Amino acid sequence: MTRRVPFLALAALCGLLIPAAANALQPGSYRCSAYNVSGGGGSCRNYQPLVLNADGSYQFSSTRGEWRAQGGQLLLSEARLWGPGQILGNDAVRFEYDYRGWRHVLTFRCQECGSGAVSRGAADPQPAARGASQVGVSLALEFNESIGGVSGFVIVPAESAQGYSHNAPLPEGAVQGLAYESGASTVKLATNRNNKLQSGRKYVVFLSWPRETLRVAILDLPRTDRDYSTTIPARLR
Repeated sequence: MTRRVPFLALAALCGLLIPAAANALQPGSYRCSAYNVSGGGGSCRNYQPLVLNADGSYQFSSTRGEWRAQGGQLLLSEARLWGPGQILGNDAVRFEYDYRGWRHVLTFRCQECGSGAVSRGAADPQPAARGASQVGVSLALEFNESIGGVSGFVIVPAESAQGYSHNAPLPEGAVQGLAYESGASTVKLATNRNNKLQSGRKYVVFLSWPRETLRVAILDLPRTDRDYSTTIPARLR
């Protein structure tokens, strides 16, 4: 007879074989903080919390099961749609999965853990500016050469931009969407109401084509509580 190893016992064994830093996710109540569907923003304010208990059990809505952190991933025993989540730090996790032909990206952040999530290998995120607000942004990018075939944009906090690449998971605080050419050398883009940026921070603007994503401009977003529109110079790098 084959003896079954309990889920939690196996999790404990695996925890001995990998660095503690990869298993640093804290127990707590995690709320959805960002939701993206194939490049477009979505709302997750009505999502139920993902509760990770210290005893290794978890609950999401009516679903209950067991969780473990292993090799930089959060594994939920009953999450057959989401699959494994990428641990972004000790209080944040991101799930990416395909459903009905759409790519879904969900980021959850712990409400009680009290320390900012930092992606391993990335610079510390900028602290929130006093009085900063989440605002919508509309940009006109002006190039000194003709631009063609643009399909989308990604705006990434400056401290995370160096590690961003084509089709990579979005860093914390980044947004993406569709861009269009309004002239031979001008590209326009806009965030939406569910996909805003924190004012008072510096960002790097990327444009995407089917096979590549290029850094093209710097956005120094002033501190404001109103949606922001501007024209900025851009170039292919």
